[in-house]
Amino acid sequence: MSRTSYLTTHHGSFWFQIRVPVAHQPRHGLRVRTNLQTNDPAVAKTLALRLAAEWLVRFSHEPEAPLDERPLPAEIGQPPVPLVVAPPEPVAPALSRAEAAPETPGLSPHIADMLALYRYWRGLNTDRAPSTVREFERLTRTFDKFMQKTPAQLMRTDITAYRDHLLQRGDARKTVTKKLSFVSAMLQTAYDAGYLPANVARGLKVPRAKVETIKRMSFPKDSLIRIFGTRVYTERARPLAGGGEAIAWVPMLALATGARLEELCQLRVADVLEHDLGWMLNIEDGEGQRVKTSSSRRLVPLHSDVIAAGFSRFVQDQRRSGHEWLFSDLEPDHDGRRGGNFGKFFARFLRQNQWCGITDRRLVFHSFRHTFKTLCREHGVAEEVHDALTGHVGSTVGRSYGMVPIERLVAAVGSLKLPVDLPRVM
Repeated sequence: MSRTSYLTTHHGSFWFQIRVPVAHQPRHGLRVRTNLQTNDPAVAKTLALRLAAEWLVRFSHEPEAPLDERPLPAEIGQPPVPLVVAPPEPVAPALSRAEAAPETPGLSPHIADMLALYRYWRGLNTDRAPSTVREFERLTRTFDKFMQKTPAQLMRTDITAYRDHLLQRGDARKTVTKKLSFVSAMLQTAYDAGYLPANVARGLKVPRAKVETIKRMSFPKDSLIRIFGTRVYTERARPLAGGGEAIAWVPMLALATGARLEELCQLRVADVLEHDLGWMLNIEDGEGQRVKTSSSRRLVPLHSDVIAAGFSRFVQDQRRSGHEWLFSDLEPDHDGRRGGNFGKFFARFLRQNQWCGITDRRLVFHSFRHTFKTLCREHGVAEEVHDALTGHVGSTVGRSYGMVPIERLVAAVGSLKLPVDLPRVM
């Protein structure tokens, strides 16, 4: 008889064999043996390792026998009695690292790694943006590589070690919280399906950073003068990475509407409407478009200064040229976001001396949104109105009911005096 790991051979057939811990011998005997019914060494080894994992998990979670029922030391030293026992579960194909199983219709109790669990979770959550799916898959792979354990082997201390690793390498508290939340969601899925005894990541806190996070702030007037006084406006300069006309119009629209970067960059020509009450942006989700929340879907009246700068003529030119996207020269990033590459360019545009030369790290593209909110408050615009303009969720339950009439939105925008004179573009 030869032996490899949990394998033995008998009369040309491979058998699985594992010694039973003393505390569990009253239930299972000295060892568990079962015929694998194969003479292929590779197949036998795979089946044996799978059964070993199952039995080890079973031993770790099964209540131990009372002390008075356990065998005496003399009994332990006696020759083992062969015992043929059925495996704890029918042998089923395992989800392993070597098997890509996106088509697997359910979750096997043999969860070999986090990727198998992720694929199951992904099948239960199909209504997610492709960028989110790719991000979560990357998180799963890095977590799995760090742990080198099956979900059933994970302990609370493992999750804590992962958290500390992320913090020590400099990940922001918000980022660490997001990653831990995702890991917890994965494990909760397995727990809810009955394949884990507990979610060991649930409720794990991330300590607050010792250094306060840099907070964004509104643009002061002198910074706005720098932005709208660059060669983009004075000489019609169009930097290569600036998305053509996007570098001229996107900052201007952001200042006058408070809209988010991606909301503006993903506008279609058809989203610019000529309404009886004036020109408006229709911020909506659709094919190739995505909004942050349901409250982000909205009509935003355009300030008269933006129209005077030539925006309506720009829109008409884009429409006559047959362009679908308003800023047709923007190249989407690898996640399909039309504002992804533009955002990176604008960060450099703000800092470089050849353009704006603004070095305050608290001033970023999102500062336009802060500036607009500040402007609304300074002009006495009701909070519910400027929340409706910017797509913010109301702070009270009552605010979530009903809609602000478009006439009030138009009147609010019309009451605003922008902090700088917008240059004429067309």
